Amino acid sequence: MTNCMSPLFRRGTIVHMQKEYLGRLDYRDPLYEILLERVFTDVAHPCFHVNKFSRGGVYQYVEENSQRAIVGKFFRLNDRKPERALRIQGEFEKLQRIRSFGFNALPHYVVQPLAREDSIGLAVVEEYVCGRDLDYYLVQAIYCNGGEALMTRLAQLAGFLHELHERTCSQRQVAVESVCGYFGKLVEKLHTQTLLDNEHRLEAYRLMDCWLHRLALEQQQSVLVHGDATPTNFFFAGDRDVIAIDLERMRDTDRMVDIGMVCGELKHAFLWRTGCGFPAEPFIRHFLKKYCSRFPDRKEAFRIITRRNPFFMAMTEFRIGRNRYLDWNYRKRLVFEAMECLRWGLRM
Repeated sequence: MTNCMSPLFRRGTIVHMQKEYLGRLDYRDPLYEILLERVFTDVAHPCFHVNKFSRGGVYQYVEENSQRAIVGKFFRLNDRKPERALRIQGEFEKLQRIRSFGFNALPHYVVQPLAREDSIGLAVVEEYVCGRDLDYYLVQAIYCNGGEALMTRLAQLAGFLHELHERTCSQRQVAVESVCGYFGKLVEKLHTQTLLDNEHRLEAYRLMDCWLHRLALEQQQSVLVHGDATPTNFFFAGDRDVIAIDLERMRDTDRMVDIGMVCGELKHAFLWRTGCGFPAEPFIRHFLKKYCSRFPDRKEAFRIITRRNPFFMAMTEFRIGRNRYLDWNYRKRLVFEAMECLRWGLRM
């Protein structure tokens, strides 16, 4: 989210996210003391107005007198999925880690963690950052002739992700089995939801094996990825600043996890809103070219990345297809598009 605590972000921009006003934070709430003693230490007798974001477990707190805003992210103490709680709990350290690589200053910036308290299920208190997210520019491109602005923002996002991947590049090779393990989980979920029948489920695994062989031969170096590179997790402030939020899924893996996710999300944005995914292609190609332009041999980088992209792009389409808030027929189409992407990509 954004930090109006810092003058860096006072650009008159807006945040593209729904929220519901819940009232004032009770003085007796243990969170009040945490905010008072660890975050708003310079404010006497603060009063916090609480807004609940549309995402579960995420709240905004606006201090009445200073108008400073922060975000609190919570996990369930008795979550039936312990791995989910652990992932959310780990975001505080992940934010600290990635900022240590130089992402604590614009133009490439990762939101600052301010506090945490596991005893009350508070995973992280972080800055609230103001800006327009990538989804805003997608909507403008689709409905308001804003294609040029989207191209500009995609180039900036490509620069951010390239910096993230290159600064954190290790000597370890990508464990492709873990990548394909996640792919398998998606296939099983879609099968359970009857979006993949048994015949297509088996075909998905056959295609995965073919991709596993290709990816294993290429022996890419592991990097830190954002891990949830969706349009609502990147904000743009001013002319060139990129701000990343929601890094709870950050991990060491293949850089294509981020790249393929951006491409898959672009395809989905146009397909979902217009019924046709083809108009996304120029934007996907532009994003890939801008990412590859930062390598010494941009042509070779583009060749390698475009050859590997279909698997990760299809995986993103599978991932989106799980979401029950989407229309059933659209989800079926998205899964069909993913299967076509897997087949077509192997012919490259």
